[in-house]
Amino acid sequence: MTPFGALLRHELRLLARDTRMILIAIVLPLILFPGLILVLRAVERDETERLDRGEYQYAVRDTAQARDLAELLERALTLPGDRPGARFDRARTATPDSALASGTVHIVAEWSGADTVQTEGPYRPGVTLRYRADSDLSRAAATELEARLLALGRQERDSVFRAAGFPADPGRVLELEATNVATPAREGGARLGLLLMPFVLLLLLTGGSIAAVDTLSGEKERGTLETLLTTGLTRAEIIRAKLLAIVALGLVLVTVNAANLVTYLVIGVLELPAGLALSVAPIDALLVLLLLVPLAVLVAGALLLLSGRVDGYKDFQIAFFPVMLAFVALAAPAALPGMELRSAIALVPVAGLGVAVREVMVGERDWLFLALAWLSSGGAAYLLTVLAERGLSTERLIGGAMLSERDVRGGPALFPYRVARWFAVLWALFFTVSLWFGDALGVRGQVVVNLIVLFSGATWLMIRWYRLDARQALSLRAPPRRAWLAVALGAPAGYVTAIGLAGLVDAYLLPVPQSMLEAFGEAMLIETIPVWQLLLFLAVLPAIAEEVAFRGVLLHGLRARMRPVAATLVAGAVFGLFHVSLFRLVPTAYLGVILATTVVLTGSIYPAMLWHFLNNAMAIVPTRMGWIDVSTEIPWWVYAAAAVALAASFAVLLSARSASPREERASPQGRTT
Repeated sequence: MTPFGALLRHELRLLARDTRMILIAIVLPLILFPGLILVLRAVERDETERLDRGEYQYAVRDTAQARDLAELLERALTLPGDRPGARFDRARTATPDSALASGTVHIVAEWSGADTVQTEGPYRPGVTLRYRADSDLSRAAATELEARLLALGRQERDSVFRAAGFPADPGRVLELEATNVATPAREGGARLGLLLMPFVLLLLLTGGSIAAVDTLSGEKERGTLETLLTTGLTRAEIIRAKLLAIVALGLVLVTVNAANLVTYLVIGVLELPAGLALSVAPIDALLVLLLLVPLAVLVAGALLLLSGRVDGYKDFQIAFFPVMLAFVALAAPAALPGMELRSAIALVPVAGLGVAVREVMVGERDWLFLALAWLSSGGAAYLLTVLAERGLSTERLIGGAMLSERDVRGGPALFPYRVARWFAVLWALFFTVSLWFGDALGVRGQVVVNLIVLFSGATWLMIRWYRLDARQALSLRAPPRRAWLAVALGAPAGYVTAIGLAGLVDAYLLPVPQSMLEAFGEAMLIETIPVWQLLLFLAVLPAIAEEVAFRGVLLHGLRARMRPVAATLVAGAVFGLFHVSLFRLVPTAYLGVILATTVVLTGSIYPAMLWHFLNNAMAIVPTRMGWIDVSTEIPWWVYAAAAVALAASFAVLLSARSASPREERASPQGRTT
């Protein structure tokens, strides 16, 4: 056996003996999945019986017309309903709202529009049903009572038509029947297809992280990697063996848990809950397993690279969270409504696989786009494994314990190697604030917390922590005068081309529901906020705080280790990620690249600030003034003219660069060149 084969065999044996990993990634799913099925089935059976044969208490608000409403409800409750075993009893209480809040009463009824002028005929004011959506009984009572009231309303309406001599049965004027043509197996496949990708991804991340942290970070802490370095194996072979071991582990995890799913969901060992009836052909099961192979390799490469670049268990645990979020973000588009594999989503790593798995689970096989999805994720997996092999073959990353010169010196020399961690933590804080406190803070509150507290505070802290020169780190230099002309020409052109790019994303990558666009517009352009305040909070403050954070310290740190083109692309991508929404990711990242390029070409952050302000102002003022709305269509020639104007703007910036002073660029050693 070759030394490489012996090392690979040794790594596989170590993983097979890792009881913690085996327990979490293999044993627990094997035990928990059938247990989960039994619990779901029991809960479903008990809940259905409880709701169908429930006893509901309703109260009538004490008003002058309470008696009429009580009589109306009694008539409605004598009609047959969807739950024949349900029984409604009236509860007489002077405080119906308190009784509803405490759960003593499930529903409160009152007249709405009782002050409306009475017209001829059996007109009645409307009925308002108050219930608690957080209570299953209250919600079921409201649904049942609403259905019976509507049935009573139809009866009264039809009686009026008949009394007036209507020539036909009103109930048969238009008969409507909705038929579900999807088989139960396709419905179950669609549901499982949405859950399968996150489930497998969770297994790969949890089980793979345990193996990755132990095979590199753990061995660096224990000092056992030094033994491997004394053998005849090259560092590349050491990394390759560890990578193959983790990939093999991922494939075992996928295969074992896929077999577990097939055993219970397809073969039918246990009675399944409603909606999980499945009929998966053997070729589809094999196809799903084949589609998940690139995912296993991609996750293994990412985890091994992460394990090699941190110094121990603790650092790995801190850095693992952003990596997990990145994979979750890539897998999220598969759950979006209307997402089809026959689109540009097939070219997006992980996301294309998620959509492909979902379509295969319902029996659809678009072989061309299945191959594209496999190749896109497979290509990303190959590139990442090559990057891991090259990046982890250095003396420091294999040896682990040694400190580089920058670690000893710290300060500006260390900042380029720590800036990514800072922004990963900043993203987590930003996401948490937006998720948990967004509604409570409102638009102005979110701007203050996110821009002033988080972005500006983090920028100041990084400058102080690493003793950075603020003028150099934030590009606080006077730009060439012709740069202002370029911004005046480029900002409108960039805004229009960004709209066109968003349209392409909507059409071919991530379709945006119209309701979401309208809700976003309403949330950002609240009528109660004056226009000047909107400009202050959504244009002026972002143009300052976001620029110093993303085109200031972030771009400064990236440029110390990357070429200008790569640094601008990465800075733009990070800027897009901070806007959280998948639908805004591409156009916002596009704007971020434009702004970063402006800073690189001019050597100054001030033109980017003006560009950012003009971009946001153009998104606010025309919509708020009613000049345009979400349905406004822009002719194609406007997009073409905007593209030409944007190119002209960058031509001016390029000429301005030759006229500007030579820019400073921090090297990894902390010198300026």
